[in-house]
Amino acid sequence: MRFLLLLVIFTSLYMGYLGAPGVIDYDEGVYAEVSREMFVKHEAIIPTLNNEGFFEKPPLLYWGQMLGYGYFGTTAFGARFVNALAGIATILLVFLAGRKPLGPETAFRAALILGSSLFCVYLSRIAMTDMPLTFLFTLCLCLSWLGVERHLQDKQGAPLFWAGCAVAGLAMLTKGAIGALLPLVTAVLYLLSIGKLPLLWKRNWFIPGALLLLVIGFSWYLLLGFHHPGGFTFMKELFIKQHIGRFTTPLEGHSGPIYFYLVVLLIGFMPWSFFLPLAAIRAPYRDSTSSRVRFLRLFLLFFLVTFVFFSVAATKLPNYICPALPGIAMLAATLFDETEKRGKLVWSVSTYLAALLILALGIVLLASPLIIAHLPQMLGKSALKAPILSQPVSLGFMPYLSGLLLIAAGGFLIYANRTKSASTHFASLSGTALAVSAVLFLLVVPVYDSLINQPLVRLAEQAAAKTPDDGRIVMFEVSSRPSVNFYAHRLTIDCGLSNLEALRQSFANPKIQVGITTDYYFGKLKEAGVAVEQLTSDHGYILFRLAPDQPAPEGPPLSEQSWVQTVPSTAVVDKKSSALYVCSIPL
Repeated sequence: MRFLLLLVIFTSLYMGYLGAPGVIDYDEGVYAEVSREMFVKHEAIIPTLNNEGFFEKPPLLYWGQMLGYGYFGTTAFGARFVNALAGIATILLVFLAGRKPLGPETAFRAALILGSSLFCVYLSRIAMTDMPLTFLFTLCLCLSWLGVERHLQDKQGAPLFWAGCAVAGLAMLTKGAIGALLPLVTAVLYLLSIGKLPLLWKRNWFIPGALLLLVIGFSWYLLLGFHHPGGFTFMKELFIKQHIGRFTTPLEGHSGPIYFYLVVLLIGFMPWSFFLPLAAIRAPYRDSTSSRVRFLRLFLLFFLVTFVFFSVAATKLPNYICPALPGIAMLAATLFDETEKRGKLVWSVSTYLAALLILALGIVLLASPLIIAHLPQMLGKSALKAPILSQPVSLGFMPYLSGLLLIAAGGFLIYANRTKSASTHFASLSGTALAVSAVLFLLVVPVYDSLINQPLVRLAEQAAAKTPDDGRIVMFEVSSRPSVNFYAHRLTIDCGLSNLEALRQSFANPKIQVGITTDYYFGKLKEAGVAVEQLTSDHGYILFRLAPDQPAPEGPPLSEQSWVQTVPSTAVVDKKSSALYVCSIPL
């Protein structure tokens, strides 16, 4: 019954309205477009973005998205389906694997806490690597723990440990070396804590497990090296920059203080985050003879390893901490095993803090029409470059409905604090958490999507209708928008103000008919004397072409060969967008 209840709740929350919002630039758009290009080319080994090799991530997510495209078409739902499935599977796995060691009630609470946390809902509804990685890590830990437990009973747990190593290999195919590093460090610390470290080095454990990990984990890397025209040169991008570089240097401006992930957990794991200190104080840790304690200890060690690793790393993104969520969900669940709340003041403080955060979010939503109306004045000239602020913005009734619902949820949580029963308090928190997620993702996100994503979606589709299948769409001062490629099913070419003559040369090619820019930069083109014609506009974005009377450029028009095959020595390939900047430099 509990299993079915979890399945119904989270299938509804994670799959509902999943494909309606457009894919979000930059990261989600990148993954969706890379897998789309692989799908249409029937390519399983070499990832490309805008027809250029793209080696930031291994391909397991792409393969899952290609499966989604096969069943649901090249749509946002097809791109996100595997992530929503991974989120649901992680929740059910926490429940099923935790029933015996934690008890069915605690396991059910842990699954509900995990699934209702804001961060888990978000990462299950967006096409990124983190939720599939979280599922694989959770499965790896569960299998490995069962192997060790079986060994403690009858010395027969090696096959389960091998299975855990195989899953770690799949994690390597999802996000690289951390797929093996984080579980390995956790395994060493866990076996040390229970006095069984020599088990890791036993021949019938270590050698088969290591072989499975290496064969599966490095399979794609070897295949790519033998198939890619540049051989193993991709390793520099994948390992030197994306692994070592991200750890030692803040890439793409994604830095943060050492306490960055404390703030992330505070907001992303609400309302449960405020109960974690109390749960940490009261949770059992020391009794290594208890399977309950050993199970909880393994997942808490994995949480600490993950938390410390990414806190020390120079590049910080909120989603990096996602694999740690199952461990703290289990920790929080143990708190509600109490029949009656002990320490009423501490419970009240935790509840009031959670309620205040929800109330503050509701107030911000209520005030959002006023805030947006004054943003242009507050931002000054910077506001001119933001497409959404180029014209009055209407949020409709959403801010008032969602704001009032969140304020009501916060007030309900304060009222529910009067109960003396821990289980009743848990039910109130669960209902509040699910309500907050439903409001944000079913009311707020659609309005955000209509203002930010859908204008580009519509223009991309209109641009595609005016562009040959093998043509390109000019993106004038609107770079890093892979969603345009995804919805137009066309390649793009990025141009800038620095070389307007190259822009004219691009449009001389019959395969380039239109471009996309913003109101601000369309005005800059006209100020520069470029004869441009606006075809349509949509919430600050403009579909344009060069006017028919535009003078012919000097020299021959650009050809497909000059785009890709014989790139001039002065051309630059942007590593983030993988777009060829043939318009930003003299040709």
